[in-house]
Amino acid sequence: MTSPVIPVILCGGSGTRLWPASRDVFPKQFLNLFGEDTLLQTTLRRALRISETPADHVVTVTLAALEDEARRQISGVAKGADTHILKEPVGRNTAAAIAFAALYVRSHFGPEALMWVLPSDHYIGDEDSLAKAFQKGLLAAQKGKLVTFGITPTRPDTGYGYIKHSHSPIEDGVYAVADFEEKPNRTTAEAFLASGKYLWNSGMFLFEAQSVLDQFSCHAPVLLAKAAAAMASSPNAQNPHLDSYAEIPAEPFDKAIMEKTDEAAIVPCDPDWSDIGSWESLWEIGEKDLSGNVIEGQAVTDSTKDCLIQSNGHRLVACAGLENLVIVDTGDTVLIADRTNHDSIRALIKKLNVLKS
Repeated sequence: MTSPVIPVILCGGSGTRLWPASRDVFPKQFLNLFGEDTLLQTTLRRALRISETPADHVVTVTLAALEDEARRQISGVAKGADTHILKEPVGRNTAAAIAFAALYVRSHFGPEALMWVLPSDHYIGDEDSLAKAFQKGLLAAQKGKLVTFGITPTRPDTGYGYIKHSHSPIEDGVYAVADFEEKPNRTTAEAFLASGKYLWNSGMFLFEAQSVLDQFSCHAPVLLAKAAAAMASSPNAQNPHLDSYAEIPAEPFDKAIMEKTDEAAIVPCDPDWSDIGSWESLWEIGEKDLSGNVIEGQAVTDSTKDCLIQSNGHRLVACAGLENLVIVDTGDTVLIADRTNHDSIRALIKKLNVLKS
């Protein structure tokens, strides 16, 4: 009997790097940045198409505060897709979310069920390429490997983590993971790109529920025990109690498991991917006019080039003599910033968070 594939959609991030369009109470996965569907809905449709999974086999992990909007958007895609929504009372990073999901999947779909873990807020321009990578990863995952999907880098980007892979494949199109690297400086990123041995870390994974739980038992037993206790505090296993869930250590899944396990494998792929982690990345993806501007909403420009302009506040934005800016009007807030200066935008958001506290 073929093991079922369970798409696990991680839908708990705040996405404040796209402030003011994305905020804590309405993060970027809920935005429709590319057409009518939101990023969450696009992720769900993609997962269902590629995995050929019934809609009622999808598991979504989100914050309890975001449940209503997540449920509304998910149910709008496919009937039954909102059956398994796991609600975190507080965010405890991706290791907790994946452990919670793995315990739930094992209980509801069996220990050999294959979990395809997907962030809800990424862009994939070439879904057929991702589908081919998914098929390559299936066999390795069924053999107990913890498979991740590495993006072939196109530039020495300092905003992504990198994964080094082995020289020879362990399966067709699947390689052993040799090393994980944090976001590098420019010189190191250039060396990674030139070597041809490094891939961008996409944050997508494929593994059996029992296989990943075994690795939690080995490398993060306290985290797993706390997650199991939190799950037991919920009558239906979907809504753990705040006090018990808050005790789970807050760690990224990569650091808690993937960097420590000997079972990590990677599938190189080139699906035209972006984590949309900045206004710059959104400009890179967006459809540009003859002057290189990406415009959404009402805007008039003159002698303006390479700008990202969003007017979602029902007001006209008029620009003259501008270059390389991001201009976002949400109705209650206007952001004007250097499109390429990510550090200044991050610093601005930190200042705003201090003012709110």
